[in-house]
Amino acid sequence: MKNKENHPKDAFVGAFDLHSNAIFRYCLYRIGDREKALDMSQDTFMKAWKFISLGGSVENMKAFLYKIATNLIIDEYRRRKSPESLDNLLEEKGFEPSIDEYEHMINRLDAEQALAMLSQIPEPYKQALGMRFVEDLSLKEISEITGESENTIAVRIHRGLAKLVKIFKHQND
Repeated sequence: MKNKENHPKDAFVGAFDLHSNAIFRYCLYRIGDREKALDMSQDTFMKAWKFISLGGSVENMKAFLYKIATNLIIDEYRRRKSPESLDNLLEEKGFEPSIDEYEHMINRLDAEQALAMLSQIPEPYKQALGMRFVEDLSLKEISEITGESENTIAVRIHRGLAKLVKIFKHQND
């Protein structure tokens, strides 16, 4: 008989307790609709439970959950046929990345300006920056979620920050 701590149900409940709020915030950040984000986070955990209950093995539950949520978000974007502007997120949640090198610049911005600037950069950079600084995921976790190498993610974050600095300087000249 399996130890209760190793039972898939217990592992799933623990993962829900640890990650449900973060998955919801991630969906909200990417979609901008509170009700849709709630549905997507619920769907994320339902798909995860289905996989686990059918005997599937998960090495990194956090990355697995973000991967499911990302796929649901991609499906939603495809249904919409156009990407959602991040400006709508202002009503729900601010954007405050924290990185020492850019802290002074970001601290001078209010949430509306930050979201407007972020919406001006291409999607791969926007996604990497959001996962890193809004969701506080590590490079390894982002890599596992996106299926890209850690080096690719690091480059996207670096280039995304450089694009934000350029936009910031252009707006403040």
